[in-house]
Amino acid sequence: MKHKVSFTLIDQLSRDLELNLDKIAKNRLLLYSKLMIQGLEMQRLTGEKTVEGFVEKQIYDSLYPLKLISLPENGWMLDLGSGGGLPGVPIKICRPLMPVTLADANRRKVLFLKHITEKLGLTRINFLNERAEIIGQTDEHRESHDIVLCRAVAQTAVLAELALPLLKLGGKLIIYKGPRGAQEAKEADSAIKICGGQIEKVHEYKLKTGEKRLLYLIRKAEKTPHQYPRSVGRPGKKPLRG
Repeated sequence: MKHKVSFTLIDQLSRDLELNLDKIAKNRLLLYSKLMIQGLEMQRLTGEKTVEGFVEKQIYDSLYPLKLISLPENGWMLDLGSGGGLPGVPIKICRPLMPVTLADANRRKVLFLKHITEKLGLTRINFLNERAEIIGQTDEHRESHDIVLCRAVAQTAVLAELALPLLKLGGKLIIYKGPRGAQEAKEADSAIKICGGQIEKVHEYKLKTGEKRLLYLIRKAEKTPHQYPRSVGRPGKKPLRG
């Protein structure tokens, strides 16, 4: 019965977000939710305690950008600070042909990501166990992605410095934020501009649980100066200001 309830929630989520998901994607989203709840026993991956709560909050939030923008099928997406795979894994499930890199500095979390994506049967996935400051200064990853996702807890000014160097010109940075996101964005205005970004749209929405969220869509308008991101730890300790 529980399986039926959970699948019904995913079915409803698909309709609410106008995703038109097939049965394979819905089953994968359900399996991913179960694996994440099980993962709580090993490490803190999310605060949710039930599959239903995970679907209504974490999956819904992760997939919301798909309601607003069309992701390039052959474009390369990077989920920065992926943790347990949010939002990169749910989006990958819904866009299975799109190549995705899941990046996190925590080795245990990267090993968990490898485990769950294998269980889900997902392909065209790369894993990076490295700090964002280092990733952004490598020739392989700098200015080479079409989409970068950030659902991390860092301030927007910090995320702008870490993520914008990874985007191609014209690429999109998607930042998920809570109610304080508007104030953070004002404080991050200089950091976004310095690193070559331009806020394209800010979208307010509510989760199924009623909590308010903000989604920032930032376009890479100019090349990022070579000195950014700065050395490990500096963006967080001293965010860029005007």
